[in-house]
Amino acid sequence: MSVISVKVPRWVKEKMKQYENMVNWPEEIRKSILARLEELERKQAVEEAVKLLENVRPAPLGTAARLVREDRESH
Repeated sequence: MSVISVKVPRWVKEKMKQYENMVNWPEEIRKSILARLEELERKQAVEEAVKLLENVRPAPLGTAARLVREDRESH
């Protein structure tokens, strides 16, 4: 594991000390960072998907209904 440092105002550190017996602060910070990274990766994936879809022509009207009907009739 790598180590990073985070600066917080003194009052925040004092508040954290009040609850250190109830909260595992390093674990909370790790979870928060991982959640933010996942959020950013999902956002990036959506943006990339939108870019790909911009180049796709829309299907003609009625295509979905036709495909469903063909699939149902094939069974």
